[in-house]
Amino acid sequence: MTSQSKKVLRAVGFVVGVALLGAAIAAIVRSAPTLDQLRAVIARPDGWLIAWAVAATIGNLVGASGMFYALVRSFGRIGFFEMGKLIAASSVLNYLPMRPGLVGRVVHQEVVNAIPMRRSVLSIVEAAVICAVTVLWLAIAVAMIRFTSARAVGAIIAALPIFCGLTFLLPDHLLWRRFLEAIFWRWIDLLSWAVRYAAVFAMLGVDLSPESAASAACIAAAANMIPFLGNGLGVREWAIGLAGPALATWTTDTGLAAELINRCLDLVVVVPLGLGVMPGIAKRIRNAGRGKTFPDMESKIGS
Repeated sequence: MTSQSKKVLRAVGFVVGVALLGAAIAAIVRSAPTLDQLRAVIARPDGWLIAWAVAATIGNLVGASGMFYALVRSFGRIGFFEMGKLIAASSVLNYLPMRPGLVGRVVHQEVVNAIPMRRSVLSIVEAAVICAVTVLWLAIAVAMIRFTSARAVGAIIAALPIFCGLTFLLPDHLLWRRFLEAIFWRWIDLLSWAVRYAAVFAMLGVDLSPESAASAACIAAAANMIPFLGNGLGVREWAIGLAGPALATWTTDTGLAAELINRCLDLVVVVPLGLGVMPGIAKRIRNAGRGKTFPDMESKIGS
């Protein structure tokens, strides 16, 4: 696939995402009970639920930052908090059609952190595989808990990736340490999504069981992985909304409203953080990249 065709697909994906988001908002506006739920959330906010939702949103950033940090730190000079800044900035920019956040992060890692572009691109592929495997792992655990009598086994399966955190005790030179460490951070990301959904649905008067919250986390993570759509825009709303009746847990309109609250969390938590660190990131790239030329990033990164 050529660089130009990728740009076209991303532009189309952006338009489709915005259209789906608009359709989700229109569906909520047409539903009087759902509008009443949202008005109640605004009129009588629950401080504890808001705190949990904000903390979980930050947990998403920490988990994503840790995963990429684990995958690239052995190949250059980068700190955990520096990676966190890059992830926050790219999360905001990736809403745009051409996903400039992804390109900008790869450029920063090569110019500022001395991480070869090929290594950065490979880390994106590795992260995609880890994301897919962990979502499948959690989905299997949830299915065992929800639909079989082996609930204890499902709970053990769900808890196993946490023990990947023990790899922090192992020597850095071990090849597979960085993959296990990345899995651990990805699991933190998924658990943060589960907490986030439990909190936003509780705001709307729906109490989710742990397995239902984990199911929502799997759906959101899968939607976020769709190529050419920044942060699952539009798709995540409808995936969560339509999954409710299938899981017999929430209505479609309530699911759409919950995801709309999640988008608002991005606006009040992720966007300010991302915008706040962008000037410093841009300055570091300019200072470190003086006199250097860069190849066509689009043709090397992919979707």
